[in-house]
Amino acid sequence: MKKILFAILVAPFFFQACSNDFDVAAPWQDIPIVYGLLNVSDTAHYIRVEKAFLDPNADAFDIAQIPDSLYYENALVQLAKLNTGEVFTLQKVDGTLEGYPRKAGTFANVPNWLYKIDSLTLDLKEGDEIQIQVDRGNGLPLVTANALILGKGIQRVPIASNPTFAFDYNLPTTLSWSSSDQARIFDVTLFIKYTEYPIGQPDLFEHKVIEWKWGQGIRFPTVATQYTIEKQGVEFYQVLANNIPVNPDMKRIFEGIDIQIIQGGEALEKFINVSLANTGITGSQELPTYTNLSEGLGVFSSINYLVTENALLTAVSRDSLRNGIYTKDLNF
Repeated sequence: MKKILFAILVAPFFFQACSNDFDVAAPWQDIPIVYGLLNVSDTAHYIRVEKAFLDPNADAFDIAQIPDSLYYENALVQLAKLNTGEVFTLQKVDGTLEGYPRKAGTFANVPNWLYKIDSLTLDLKEGDEIQIQVDRGNGLPLVTANALILGKGIQRVPIASNPTFAFDYNLPTTLSWSSSDQARIFDVTLFIKYTEYPIGQPDLFEHKVIEWKWGQGIRFPTVATQYTIEKQGVEFYQVLANNIPVNPDMKRIFEGIDIQIIQGGEALEKFINVSLANTGITGSQELPTYTNLSEGLGVFSSINYLVTENALLTAVSRDSLRNGIYTKDLNF
């Protein structure tokens, strides 16, 4: 799947909102806005390149609805592999036609210009150092930023080859993984999957998923290549009880748990520290005050997803799911 992170002008995946504040610093100053995260697992990579607009004689909200005020007419956007010297030119595309429409709001959403390159052409590898280069034309300075490409990492506990959770009422449950030594910030989510159907009518089954966030914007005091977090085992049953209504006429079957660990690079971690404090990789309400661009505002970094699917439960945990005080009336 293709995943995008654009943090300012209503991104569809990670940053769910945009600020309506306009920071007028100096009239007629050209301020480039660049956002993009590269993921070695993506099938295509997208970069958003826009500009801030400053006009003391016009209302900012009116200007925001004029596409010419948001986009450079002839920007040249390239990605350079610093370890090989290769340079790749990105194609200007309409994000809406690519399947990523821009939400209606303060800013014009048609057209929705992005810059794209497919993964086969760029062929990212873990450890690659990539530099974005944006030529805005008109003799303006080149906009650049560097990013080190993160690898996926390895699921350690529960072990990826046979993932099994033990949720004990009286003990903590551990989640541990190895990551690239360039990863600095993490979001950890468990997706609890189950099927339900009316008793006696299994053909009317419906698949359900409960999203259980173990942590957003997790930082660790020291950089390491293996990390561990814990939850009290009883919380698993409490999460189910709080999200599944008791219905004696409904049968439920536990299907498994998918583990998703989003890993972000150093520039993203700094960006979040400054602008999105304690909201994690997936939320934003503020314009950034941190940037790793040579000119303007924004962030260019790397991200990766470590996903382990269909983790099961130990026999003791299955028994607690069926008969425990929190979940015995859920008919698992």
